[in-house]
Amino acid sequence: MNYGVCLEMVFTDRPFLDRIQLAANAGFTFAEMWFGDLAPAKGADDARKFKRAAKIRAAAEKAGVTMTNVVIGSPDGKLGGGLTDATHRTEWLKQTDATLAYCKEANIGAAIICTGNLVKGLARAQMQKNVLDGLKATAERAEKADITLLLEVLNDKVDHANYFLTSSDEGAAMCREVNSPRMKLLFDCYHMQIMEGDLTGHIRKNLDVIGHIHSAGYPGRHELWLGETNYPFLVRQIEAMGYKGIFALEYTPTLEPSESLRRTLTHLKD
Repeated sequence: MNYGVCLEMVFTDRPFLDRIQLAANAGFTFAEMWFGDLAPAKGADDARKFKRAAKIRAAAEKAGVTMTNVVIGSPDGKLGGGLTDATHRTEWLKQTDATLAYCKEANIGAAIICTGNLVKGLARAQMQKNVLDGLKATAERAEKADITLLLEVLNDKVDHANYFLTSSDEGAAMCREVNSPRMKLLFDCYHMQIMEGDLTGHIRKNLDVIGHIHSAGYPGRHELWLGETNYPFLVRQIEAMGYKGIFALEYTPTLEPSESLRRTLTHLKD
């Protein structure tokens, strides 16, 4: 299994660029981040963003780490406009173009898509159409940029109230309907344990479109040995299915981060 780590949730007392080397020291050759400019304020200077992108690329190359993905917009749609409301499509595509360009500069191969929240007054069928239309337009841009898109399904019970896409099966069906080699599903074990359970079953059912996996212990979103999910068993099952992507850790450590990450890798490989 190829293991990765989300650098937004570990080593948070250290500058971001330092976290890349710290991840490498803890045994990781893959890492990821959230927003490409590291400070998703409106009006951020593009030149500053790309200067950061170049620094991230250089730091990753020096550490021997592949940065796998960033996020296009915030889950609720406040950054980037989201996809559920078609009136924000221009804002979304502008954010998409900026993120894809950032990925090219930073040598990052994928970008996460969050759908945005439910829109008051819109029927779910209309929101679904809006999301699909937006995904198709985004996929066209991603194909030209040679960047993979990862559609993320989240829970709306604990962390993301009113989020639109909460079913991995629905997310997988959307990816298939978009029908682009650059449109994949991000299966987050933490979120789907809350919403669906039967992680092995849902992953097997949708393996054809799964491009990335996230993990954390539930409840608490801490280390993978804390909580109700048997992650060593799950990892063995996923490997047996032939999954070749990244199994990424996206949790808040309860221990010193380096020790936590090393113990997690040992736990998963046991």
